[in-house]
Amino acid sequence: MIGVPEKRWGSDMAAADSGGARVEGDEVDVADGPAGFADAALPGSGIVPAEERGRGRLQRIRDTAADWRGWLPVAGLTVLLVIETFFDLRRAPTSSPWLWNSYLFVYLAGALICLVLWPRPATRLSRSGIAVAVVGAALMAYALISAAVTPRPYVSYTVIPRAYLTVPILTAMATLLAAWALIRVLPPAPLHRILWWPAAATIVCSFLQWPRSAAVHESARLATGMGGSAVIHVPLLLAAGVTLSAALAGWRRWWSLGLTALGARAVVLPGSRAGVICLLLAGVVIALQWLRSRRAWIGAAAVLVIAAILVIAVPVLHRLFNPTDELRAKNLDTALKFWSSAPTHILIGVGSGRLWPWYAFDSHLLWTPWRGMVTTHWGPALNSAHSTFLQVLVELGLAGCLLLAPVVIIPVVVLIRRLGAARRQAQPDPDDVCLIVLVATIGAFLLDTYLLKNYGASLWWWLVALGALRRRPTSSDRSETQSCDSSAPSTSAQNAG
Repeated sequence: MIGVPEKRWGSDMAAADSGGARVEGDEVDVADGPAGFADAALPGSGIVPAEERGRGRLQRIRDTAADWRGWLPVAGLTVLLVIETFFDLRRAPTSSPWLWNSYLFVYLAGALICLVLWPRPATRLSRSGIAVAVVGAALMAYALISAAVTPRPYVSYTVIPRAYLTVPILTAMATLLAAWALIRVLPPAPLHRILWWPAAATIVCSFLQWPRSAAVHESARLATGMGGSAVIHVPLLLAAGVTLSAALAGWRRWWSLGLTALGARAVVLPGSRAGVICLLLAGVVIALQWLRSRRAWIGAAAVLVIAAILVIAVPVLHRLFNPTDELRAKNLDTALKFWSSAPTHILIGVGSGRLWPWYAFDSHLLWTPWRGMVTTHWGPALNSAHSTFLQVLVELGLAGCLLLAPVVIIPVVVLIRRLGAARRQAQPDPDDVCLIVLVATIGAFLLDTYLLKNYGASLWWWLVALGALRRRPTSSDRSETQSCDSSAPSTSAQNAG
């Protein structure tokens, strides 16, 4: 507030409204209404001339521009996710069939830019985060070796070139590399702050492009360039988790609450059963952790009622009530028969891409058959595994499962420890919401393929996983950050009097 003496505040405001103002302390008259009042320098009143305020604003703009190392990675990530939402980067600039996809080049370029412009990391991973990243990279390296030596698959009466087995694994490695490089250079702030704009862009743009995707896919189920209706719920749920975390932390609260509501609705609109299950699982854990009053529980119940009405009223969502899938059952039967046919298959797998050479269909080398069923030597199978766990088990064997296990188990263990600590302290951490939602999305790995496929959704998963498993600041780091924060707005504090 302006530092005008309190005893004359009412009379001074009346004088200002009538075209002038008086300040008794120094008998300075300010005429010509509010404009003159704003431009005058009043000794002892705390009012700063307009020129000095203008210089202060200009200085703040200069300071923000000089701090490009902090905001540029966030802006770049936001732009990337907007592009991924509107455009399908599985395609290449060349005509079909293509071997190289746009994801590979975009992610490699992004990782290279981060490593060149920011040679020193702004934040570091914890031991848990390092373990997840290293084991995830080892899983992909093992898959790449397997794809390089396995017999070439024979699918739909066609022998698939080996390059169509190795390029998708290289793209998965580039996805993990890009996520690590981005988390490494993002500011060491709470996760809900550094990912707020990327999350907001992902949620809002999914609705903006919905009419176009509905026309392309000839379906009202929500889908984006980042993923089809069967997988898009994962990045949308992760984005909603980021905005809910921000709302609970009081960061742009009302905007964050609105985006969370939109994100939850977007998770339901694709009609994915896995998406609804993950949403309910995350919602229950968050409610048990944060809802402490009767009013809050009533609000949560109202949200569930509205969601149920939405599911019942929209015909395309009625598939949520049908848990059976004959095609998936045939796919599972063929996969397990092939996997158990030899001891080496059980231990090291049948070979990456040998049963499900899905990249040959995505790149238009082969046309996707009706309902996705293809003919193989071992029986009918879908054109992809439609399950991360099934693909790793069958194509990479028990050895691959041992490498995948830490990637999905470590976040669960870390979450249990954090929730236990929050319970003991009776003070939950809003950033734990991001980890809760991440763990909930692991359930989606049962019903579709991530990390080794669906790179746009996988990038979101790796970003939240590595971001939630960053090294937490020590007490000395916090005191240093607080001292920097308190000294940063000194110009505006002076302007405020």
